[in-house]
Amino acid sequence: MLHSALLIPLLAPVGGESVPCAGLFVEARTASVFAGACHYNSEFVTGGRDALCAWRIESGVFDGVDLAGVAIALVVTSDENLDMQAPRRSTIHVDAAVATQRAAAAVRWLATTRPSLVGEVVGVRSTPLHVAFEGDAYSVRASGSFELEGRALPDRACCAMPQNVWYAPLEHLESRLVGLDDTFAVEAPELGRAWSRPSENAAFVGRFGGRFGGR
Repeated sequence: MLHSALLIPLLAPVGGESVPCAGLFVEARTASVFAGACHYNSEFVTGGRDALCAWRIESGVFDGVDLAGVAIALVVTSDENLDMQAPRRSTIHVDAAVATQRAAAAVRWLATTRPSLVGEVVGVRSTPLHVAFEGDAYSVRASGSFELEGRALPDRACCAMPQNVWYAPLEHLESRLVGLDDTFAVEAPELGRAWSRPSENAAFVGRFGGRFGGR
């Protein structure tokens, strides 16, 4: 079991070959990312301080460990809107079905290649983690921690009206679409956060790869 007591050894560099990871990504925020100007302005100061991010790695190597097929998720929070670049705290969730060596390498990959996105890691959990993409739909679940279900806007309004997209994804994406969340609920006691925000245009979904780093 991976947990916060193992945080220091998990994040310590190991060395070995690394090949940039690629795959699919979704994030959902506690603020609409596609909305009218009045809606955006009303949320910016008091909302948008939290996000759930999830990666389904399809290829890549880190510290000499092949990460293809690994699912990993992050709950991240700040005392200000995430676009303000204030200090962040986070918990990392890795699929319990993944062997310990690969899980630990995935945690190091996330924390060390995307430090500005992750911020201070206050907990690491090994849990049955579901991260799936099918067509325009995305689904992320960890029992007792979070649930996210939704799909990209079918009319691609985010592309037709880019002036109403107020944020950029926290992960560097080759292309990005805005998603409508049918369900978005998180319980994060280590971070002192809990919310349920269904039926909002609050997600970005797309493909990542070939570049280290996050916002």
